[in-house]
Amino acid sequence: MRRMRQDVTSGLKILGLLAALALLPIPLLATNYTVKAGGGGNFTTVQACANAMAAGDTCTVFAGSYNENVTVPAGTAGNYKTITVNGSDVVTVTSVTLGSHTKLIGNCTPGAAAGSCGITFDHSSSPGGTCVAISSGATDVFIRANTLLACGAISTVVSNNTYYYIQGNTFAYAGCYSPNLSHTCGQWIRDWGDYSLVENNDFSHYQLGANIQGTHHIWRNNTFHDQYESEAGSNGHTDIIYMEPNYTTGNIVLEGNFERNAVGPNAKQNLTQNDTCSGSCTWGNVIERFNTVSRIGSAAITNDKSWPNVKVYNSTFVDEGFESSLTNGGDNMLSTGGGMAVLNSIWFESQNFSNWNPYACSGCANYGHNLYWCTVTCTNVFGHTYASGAFLSDPGNKNANPLFVNYVSAGNTSNNYNLQAGSPAIGAGTYLTTASGSGLSSTSLIVTDSTYFQDGFGLSSPYSTVQGDCISVTTVSNHVCITAINYSTNTLTLASPITWNNGDPVWLYSKSDGVQVLTGSAPDMGAYRYTGSSANAPVPPSGLTAVVN
Repeated sequence: MRRMRQDVTSGLKILGLLAALALLPIPLLATNYTVKAGGGGNFTTVQACANAMAAGDTCTVFAGSYNENVTVPAGTAGNYKTITVNGSDVVTVTSVTLGSHTKLIGNCTPGAAAGSCGITFDHSSSPGGTCVAISSGATDVFIRANTLLACGAISTVVSNNTYYYIQGNTFAYAGCYSPNLSHTCGQWIRDWGDYSLVENNDFSHYQLGANIQGTHHIWRNNTFHDQYESEAGSNGHTDIIYMEPNYTTGNIVLEGNFERNAVGPNAKQNLTQNDTCSGSCTWGNVIERFNTVSRIGSAAITNDKSWPNVKVYNSTFVDEGFESSLTNGGDNMLSTGGGMAVLNSIWFESQNFSNWNPYACSGCANYGHNLYWCTVTCTNVFGHTYASGAFLSDPGNKNANPLFVNYVSAGNTSNNYNLQAGSPAIGAGTYLTTASGSGLSSTSLIVTDSTYFQDGFGLSSPYSTVQGDCISVTTVSNHVCITAINYSTNTLTLASPITWNNGDPVWLYSKSDGVQVLTGSAPDMGAYRYTGSSANAPVPPSGLTAVVN
């Protein structure tokens, strides 16, 4: 009898398991089609292959030039339609427009020359026009490891695009081409949808590297270089990242980006401006952190009018204002918006300035623990108040040589802004905010200001590694990760429970790519955490002879 009951019970469990399995989605059987221009594949054109693909299928394109304007219809959630390239082949296509749940995957590395890898879009003979586009309303789109030369902007203008990933591409000459600049350089990416990740790309020769609107965007670990105001024609300024908001622009993270050689008296790095809202925008929430500027014509940080909650911390600015006197100038956040901060950053100059504001932040709620150094003479260096007060009067500020590993000249590619041992910037930073109220083994932490942090924005995917920030609370060693943020109540939801007291300090422990940025007893100043001898490794010995056993 007992054996019979066991058999019946086991049978019921198996039936239950089968029923549960029946409810799971069945993955589609994917087909990998080949495209060979000269024949011998499934198709001779990319468009024919794109038309034949079902959700989950791939078109692998072999070497050749395909003079086509390709449209890739939508796949389905989890079953992408993918256009990719065969191995190390070089493929040239005129343009590709992507629908929802699609991928465009090349084999290029950032900074690659057009035509040296695939997939390449080369419009140098007739600059401008679409190279890569996202269909109106498309979601879940990947654009990865391609090279675009002399193309018009990748645009999500009024298209309601969501969850798109632009990664590891090379963007050279935005709608222009040297030496023939009859077409002036324009914009590279109009990031006007919602929920995007733009990372590890190489941008050069443009008027605007990024024009950002909408919400929940992360721009991280991109390189911007060779930005010439003269190539932008009659435009009054060129910007690396420009934000002209509408009423719903905000929750933007600019992290780990590197800019070098922005030439022109009005060349800027990050410009937040809100003429569209007539000075009444209230969304804000912009995090600018771990970014580096190396030779820029004008200011690196500008918050115009009323952008609230702009947080700038742990960044490195070298030879800023290289083509302007910066009299009573420098970076300015002369905004009426609240909740602004400038912390833990380095300003380094190789030219003479007088009446200089490394950062002018009259409206800042939090400032200090910054460092400036001039290799020549800088007189009347002001603090957070525009053209008034001393830099060294702000809390924790320093005037000292940061001891970079290697500084050669403004904008030089061999510069290394890691810190040497003994740098006064090591451990000289401060915490970002404090706990509001106490908690005992809790996962709900209220802080004084939550807009220093991000929770990942739901951008994790097979092709991204976006993580919520991890923080240290009370002590540097007591760290935990953030899974959600309620900005209206300043509440952080934590991945595991911790204990804290009211007023305890809160630091950033690791950023959106998971890289740890906090060691020791306090954060370092600048964009580069001191990592010991690895930051200044000795040159390998030469002239050695191999020993054969």
